[in-house]
Amino acid sequence: QTANSDKGFFLMIEGSRIDMAAHSNDPGTHVHEVLAYYEAVNVVRKYVDDHPGTVMISVSDHETGGLSLARQVNSSYPEYLWYPDVITRIKNSSYALAVQLANYWKDDRLKFINDTILRGSLGIDDFTNEEVTFLNENQTQQSYEYYLANLTSWRAQIGWATHGHSAVDVNLYARGKDTEKLRGNHENTYIGEFIKDYLGLDLDSITLKLNSDNASFHLSSPDITSFNADHLAHYHHLH
Repeated sequence: QTANSDKGFFLMIEGSRIDMAAHSNDPGTHVHEVLAYYEAVNVVRKYVDDHPGTVMISVSDHETGGLSLARQVNSSYPEYLWYPDVITRIKNSSYALAVQLANYWKDDRLKFINDTILRGSLGIDDFTNEEVTFLNENQTQQSYEYYLANLTSWRAQIGWATHGHSAVDVNLYARGKDTEKLRGNHENTYIGEFIKDYLGLDLDSITLKLNSDNASFHLSSPDITSFNADHLAHYHHLH
């Protein structure tokens, strides 16, 4: 719709399922979502090459999960190994399997766990009685999800530091006019500055306009942000 306009367009594509897979510490889903994102990037790259003046920027707002290879799985000296073949056998996300497991309470539940969930979907044949017992108990859907993801991460010897975000640097890729300015390491705010300058935006005037009717438009509800955290002061040596 902007082909005959001087306004141009702005498109944001979010690979949100990559983030969700990392929150679950689900290595199989994480890989497939990354590959799907690569496919999207290739489409955009071709568009940029075919339309001079267009710019593509690919970056994350944070890393999730604290992924590492060569997980130490016992108390003996670590072997510096990881086994990617374990990941290749995964056919379903731990989230999808957790949904199934949370809703399947038929008489053949144990067979369902052994044959459909473990062998069929995760490619795990060496499961233990303890693992099957946990999955056969009435757990929350999230508990199933995290546990199933860990079954494959542990066997692949993949480590995760958190179910949340980490402070690990993220990769920055760009293609198109003037993107050489994005080479190297940058603070995250620089990306916004680049976009502002490239599009010729006057953010100060926009901010003034937004503030003209309600200066608190950008603030969260007081019910959300106003809380007392004095009981956490000992974490920071505050008295």
